[in-house]
Amino acid sequence: MTPLQEAFQDLVAVLDELELAYAVGGSFASSTFGVPRSTLDVDLVVELSPEEAFHLARLASARFATDPQEAREAVAANRSFNLLHMKAVYKFDIFPATFFAHGEDEVRRRVFVRGTPLSDLIAVPMVSPEDILLAKMAWYRSGGERSERQWEDLAGIWRMQNATLDRAYLESWARVMAIDDLLKKLAG
Repeated sequence: MTPLQEAFQDLVAVLDELELAYAVGGSFASSTFGVPRSTLDVDLVVELSPEEAFHLARLASARFATDPQEAREAVAANRSFNLLHMKAVYKFDIFPATFFAHGEDEVRRRVFVRGTPLSDLIAVPMVSPEDILLAKMAWYRSGGERSERQWEDLAGIWRMQNATLDRAYLESWARVMAIDDLLKKLAG
């Protein structure tokens, strides 16, 4: 087991103990469904309340550097918080499912993927290709549409998943999230 897999397994044990639904997003999801690239952290979308964030951080504190009160406050303010695995030194960013407009769908529509760098043992719940496209477009927009890396991630997912994407779902959420112009540009 790699250090990353050990760290992920430690986190999943706590998420499962608290019965929190989650999906891996960010660069791990975009690399899974698009063009692989390295990343320094793992993003997870988690359905949790401020109190559940407190309990997650408290239970995880045996193996992760974290502050339960900061976790509670972050989720109450609809922000992410992080957990740093002390042994493997991997950072996990925990985003409440309310962070993006489609966040609950990100968890509900998750896709279980085997053979990822996160685990050889379990199928890892990943944000779907459509949902990672929406999240990445929202990040791209909020960053002033300047990140070449974000756009390359988007283009890679589009190229690799184009034939199977749920266009109606993408178009509907893109309108709600005011990123429909970016979706049109991506579809080019």
